[in-house]
Amino acid sequence: MKLEYEYVCEDHQFDKAIKVCQQATALAIDTEFIRVSTYYPELGLLQVCDGNRCFLFDPVSLSNLAAFSEILTDKKITKIFHSCSEDLEVFQHAFGVLPVPVYDTQISSAFLGAGFSISYQALVEHYLSVLLTKDQTRSNWLARPLTKQQLNYAAQDVTYLFEIYKTQQPIIKNSKKRAWIESEFKKLGSEIPTIVPSDEAYRKVGGLWRFSPRQLYLLRNLFGWREKKARAENRPRNRIAEKRALVNIVKEECSTRPALLTAGLSKAQAGKYAFEIIDLVKESESVSEMDLPPLVTRNNGKVDSKKLKSLRKIVEDRANGLGMAPELLCKRKDLEDLLKSRSFSGEYSLPEALSDWRKSEIGIALLECLGD
Repeated sequence: MKLEYEYVCEDHQFDKAIKVCQQATALAIDTEFIRVSTYYPELGLLQVCDGNRCFLFDPVSLSNLAAFSEILTDKKITKIFHSCSEDLEVFQHAFGVLPVPVYDTQISSAFLGAGFSISYQALVEHYLSVLLTKDQTRSNWLARPLTKQQLNYAAQDVTYLFEIYKTQQPIIKNSKKRAWIESEFKKLGSEIPTIVPSDEAYRKVGGLWRFSPRQLYLLRNLFGWREKKARAENRPRNRIAEKRALVNIVKEECSTRPALLTAGLSKAQAGKYAFEIIDLVKESESVSEMDLPPLVTRNNGKVDSKKLKSLRKIVEDRANGLGMAPELLCKRKDLEDLLKSRSFSGEYSLPEALSDWRKSEIGIALLECLGD
């Protein structure tokens, strides 16, 4: 396949390219960005292909890309991605909107039996028998001028992506899985999987059951503070404070600058944030018992291994019959949650993940197995 593209780095080019994109019914889209010294991804290049023309938009050179947000939200244009979670975050930050409707080839390919969480490189080989090199993935996309190799790499990504979309469309159109696939796509356009609410950031700490309610209160506030501070200053979380240091501050109840240093803050971090952190520590010491969160119940993670094995066999057999990845039909965690849901009366409840189409396709069969 011959790769042709237009490098859009001047405003008059951008206006013309946008008009072309607005006429499309589907656009393959990809982004190249850098995220080394910032909290938010810095957009270095925006690639778009309508099946006939490929545009490489240069956000560093162009004065205003706002018109592209209208394309992202135009419901008449399907936006095609591969593994779109990071792209969604880029668009939320750069344009303040999320694309709708979305088509993700990683998800569609799992439904069509090409493998779960398949890489783009493997997907192109699977559908188009083309071997891609990923030698430009880690290159500097903010440096100018961009090299010929970078531009070719960027163009081929969306060009092949559109071809894969065209290949999948007739298969999906006549498949009973069409409604399932579309339901998964709708979830993608409603949230950013890579963004965690600030008051939930502490939940990534392991062993929460080891902390007292007062420690959990401080842990939640410290990690929430770090998340907000990182966003406000647009700096990586660890540049504000490392996770290990915050956990140590909670365990040791550090309320002095020397104690913060011992806990693991750098001198620069302690010098800049000591007062804010100490205020949070002292506030946690004075908060009333009624305002403290409950203890976290320890989850020993143990489930009946024989039952788990039986359930996994049911999932694998059903997935094979449907011609799709077992992990997409039902993840191991879903099976574990199902086994842990057993009530005192011996009844099981399907987890939320096994609702909608998954309930009829696998959920009921799993409950029947457990009821035997």
